[in-house]
Amino acid sequence: MGIYPGGVLFEPTAEYEKAVRKDPSLALTPEDARKFGPQCLPQTANMASEKPPVLFHRNMPCEAGIFALSGDGWVILERRKYLNLAAARRWITSRSDVLQARSPEVRIRASAVELTEWINLDTVLADYEARRKANDPDFCIRSAPSPTAAPSAIFTPRQGQFLAFIHAYTKLNGRPPAERDMERYFQVSPPVVHDMILLLEEKKLIQRVPGQPRSIRVLLDPDQLPPLK
Repeated sequence: MGIYPGGVLFEPTAEYEKAVRKDPSLALTPEDARKFGPQCLPQTANMASEKPPVLFHRNMPCEAGIFALSGDGWVILERRKYLNLAAARRWITSRSDVLQARSPEVRIRASAVELTEWINLDTVLADYEARRKANDPDFCIRSAPSPTAAPSAIFTPRQGQFLAFIHAYTKLNGRPPAERDMERYFQVSPPVVHDMILLLEEKKLIQRVPGQPRSIRVLLDPDQLPPLK
């Protein structure tokens, strides 16, 4: 499973990885990654001799930030600038884990964006605040842990992996996964994923908006989820 520009999760082929190692300019954009899916590269009559166009410039100025939810709303704790998203994501992943471990009672989020005329970390902050004011549970003060059953008694190890994937995918991409994303990651058939979603929903471990794609939301706190394997 690879994470490429824009946070797209997909399975790179050996041909793709070999080509990008030789020439990084061949790296695909998120749109191309979604379009080609597991194949990653368009199939041409003579792939060895035909060079695809430059699709993504890796060294685009980026801004990375760590956000925390206070009693008055979201604030930016730390912010840094980087030359590319890969470096920015490495920093926010390690730094947010450190800060969350220090203050487990505080809701911590992290984001990295490519700087343009219309988006930066202040734009992200405004979006967080809008979601908090709309009472989005993922952007509001955490409720006290339920004194009922322990997480291990709520779901099986297999169900826990699906919950962990939904949480990790949403955190990386800023939107929930589709069932097809879960099929690719767990290498299972569509009916298996669909039945698992129905079961998790029945156990009130996730919530979906009827008729709205990519609307799965985990109802447990992240610290109740197992590590994704």
